[in-house]
Amino acid sequence: MERCLKGVYRTFLANAKFVSAASAPHIAFMSTCCVELWGLDLGASYQHAFGAIRQLALSLRSALNMKTPDAYKEIYSWQGVNCLELWSKVLSAHSDKAELRPLVYPLTQLLLGAARLVPTPRFFPLRLRLIRALNRLAQATGFFIPVGPLLLEMLHWAELHKPPKGGSGASAPDLSLQLRAGKSVLRTTSFQEEVVLQILELLSDHLAQWSSCISFPELAHMVLLQLRQFSRNSPVERFRRYARQLVEAVDKNVVWVGQQRDAVDFSPKDVTKVQEFLRSESASGKAPLQQYNQQLVQRAMQRAALRATAEVQLKSKKGKRGASSDSDEEDEEVAEALQV
Repeated sequence: MERCLKGVYRTFLANAKFVSAASAPHIAFMSTCCVELWGLDLGASYQHAFGAIRQLALSLRSALNMKTPDAYKEIYSWQGVNCLELWSKVLSAHSDKAELRPLVYPLTQLLLGAARLVPTPRFFPLRLRLIRALNRLAQATGFFIPVGPLLLEMLHWAELHKPPKGGSGASAPDLSLQLRAGKSVLRTTSFQEEVVLQILELLSDHLAQWSSCISFPELAHMVLLQLRQFSRNSPVERFRRYARQLVEAVDKNVVWVGQQRDAVDFSPKDVTKVQEFLRSESASGKAPLQQYNQQLVQRAMQRAALRATAEVQLKSKKGKRGASSDSDEEDEEVAEALQV
């Protein structure tokens, strides 16, 4: 079984170096097969997964220590990101297996570190992918993973506080087919709107996981403050409206949890009763924020369907012009970010 896992993983690595609209379904199918295989022999799966995650961690440490553009590319490549997503899917699918649970913490730290490696707007598509993997891991394991700061940092991007330039009639870019954005599209309306929508969707998904937690009002406090600030300062009315809608949904959930919390007859030290608080409501999806999050999921699926019917392939178009100079500018930007 060990030889089988190694062979399958090598094949996955060989096919995960590039992602396009044509290859994405193939890679997704391969990752699904890997998830199934890694659930057959948990002892062998743990040994192999431990080695693979350790190798990714060494690459991240090398990038942090060397602080050079070449070092970060081992992590900020399609192969590196696809591997991180694969292990997130494996550990999420088998979160109930005691043999694999010890790997959740190191993988979480690895994903958080990779998301912060190069904190520049051009790599927002990559950061969003990693945050989505963290949300998946948190939902499957029941562990709290602090993705809120990663998302709220993105709302402080200076360009989101200026009127966008051009691209208002263009179709929304498919961020799932790119790791970094071209410098020419950063200030376009279509790109900024898609980034804002995905930030708010991931933030809603993160908070919805804890929408029935007894400490939700405290958890949501800082998020609400920064969302309100963004809804006041953004120069784009649509962005302000999106943020206000999420604020309203979170506020409703805070009131709902507060009302239920006022009626309890136990103290915080009663751990068992705290854990049982609103458990049935959470399982049935009755929390206001859970219901709002489902609406956002449906809207995201509709946007994806529209992109598919329009057959937008922005990555291939960008690759036909200015590839070398764009790469040089990226290396300079990354070098500056790594020195911070």
